[in-house]
Amino acid sequence: MKKRVKLEEIKRLFEAYEKLTVKELREYTNLTERTLRNYLVELAKEGLIVAIGATNRRYYQRNYAIDEEPIVVMVLQNGKQVGTLSFSYAKGYQFGYNLDFKGERFPSLPEPINRSYALFTLFENLIPENTRRERLLLKDGKILNPIELLLELDNTHGNLDFVRLTSFVQKSENEIQKIPNWKQVKSIILDENSYVNLLNYRVDISLESLKGASKNRELYSSLSGYQHKLDVNIDHKTKSIVRANRAKGELAHYLLKPYASDRRIKNTPYLALNEHLFMSFAKNELKLDVPFSAVLLGENRDFYFLTKRYDRYKGYKYNQYDFAQQLDIESDEKYDISIISILQKFVSIVRNQKSREHLYIFMIYSSLIKHGDLHAKNIGLIESGKKTWELAPLYDIISTYIYEGRKSDDFGIGFDYKNPKKRKLRYKEYLQMAEVLKLPPQKAKSLLRETIKRFQVYFPKYIKATKAFEEQLGYSTKLSKKLVSLYNEKNIEFDKLGVLDEVGLKREMIWLQ
Repeated sequence: MKKRVKLEEIKRLFEAYEKLTVKELREYTNLTERTLRNYLVELAKEGLIVAIGATNRRYYQRNYAIDEEPIVVMVLQNGKQVGTLSFSYAKGYQFGYNLDFKGERFPSLPEPINRSYALFTLFENLIPENTRRERLLLKDGKILNPIELLLELDNTHGNLDFVRLTSFVQKSENEIQKIPNWKQVKSIILDENSYVNLLNYRVDISLESLKGASKNRELYSSLSGYQHKLDVNIDHKTKSIVRANRAKGELAHYLLKPYASDRRIKNTPYLALNEHLFMSFAKNELKLDVPFSAVLLGENRDFYFLTKRYDRYKGYKYNQYDFAQQLDIESDEKYDISIISILQKFVSIVRNQKSREHLYIFMIYSSLIKHGDLHAKNIGLIESGKKTWELAPLYDIISTYIYEGRKSDDFGIGFDYKNPKKRKLRYKEYLQMAEVLKLPPQKAKSLLRETIKRFQVYFPKYIKATKAFEEQLGYSTKLSKKLVSLYNEKNIEFDKLGVLDEVGLKREMIWLQ
């Protein structure tokens, strides 16, 4: 399988670049020269590439003469036809809007007809990452083109769907239902939860699927990202968590993360509690938009993390984009941008002052809890009204301090390209973020003070709740001890950096018995 995936990777490089030498290919693929040349021989035999020039000056390029059927799919937005996406080796990737399309054009696809040698980032970022992508790309011994993979995606984030042009059936205007305004139903969608919210429901899903061991490609979530996920719904009558029924066209309103896929994290029960804790604090104490979350007790005393989809409501899908899509970068570049670049893009789109304040609070909160996995795909925008955008409800919030201790960064990305630090922000840098978001200095200072104060006052309650929960289940109190260390060290850090003094606060410390 690895060989086929590597061949596909090399083929994609020839879609992105007109011609490539062996030296250039080695830099892109990290393959040995011998292995790479073997792959090039196979691609040449298939007629996909041709070698040009003498041995010492030889380069390779795509074979435009190959007789190949183009792949053409229709792109839909909540059932409405937007345009067509196609691929052929002769023309590469193309996306064109329908002549009668009157909606807002997609990020990074501003032209009536857009062309690229690689799949457009708007669509590429919808595809699961890493090993999940590799597993999906291989089907019946054949490596799919990413466009073909888009056709298989179900319940991905946002409101886009893909169907083959040959099987597309246009719905009448009467068949396409009007979607309720997201803001009007936001409180219903996000729902409420406390901490610790242990849901005593049965998980009606096979252990093989929960562990990600099944080879059935249809069993797993299409949602982009690294972690193993399942599309689920809650059956309150039977008090069970069930798979979304794709055969019946059922939308998944919840997402289940059964096991930690990152082998570096040895204490897997803490991953679910970690995410549940920091999402709940942001939701209940900082009053930010955060969807319902809970934990369920699984096999081997492990926990599963359950959260609600904030872009779904009674069968409707809401339009949203992450910042990899907005910044026109591929998913594997999600750590290569900066906090400031995200804020700059955000302020160019979002007019709502409250939403700008919420993003500022979230950045402060991320630095407080050491959200070391914060990247471009962990922040998004949601269409809250007609051509009106705001910060999407928060998701994937964890503290990497729990696993890495003092080595953990505050962010997964650098502060700015000129100042790429990922930790220990000073007061002037918090003001710089506020300035980019066009928040007045006094308002920025007030929000910074209030966020830190809420962390100092309310976070100890969450630590105590975690300790009581661990003891109730007979678990080690390792997580609550880590949380105490996080709380104390961030207070010390903010004090030494002068941030507390600037906003008129004092260092707070706690000790648990």
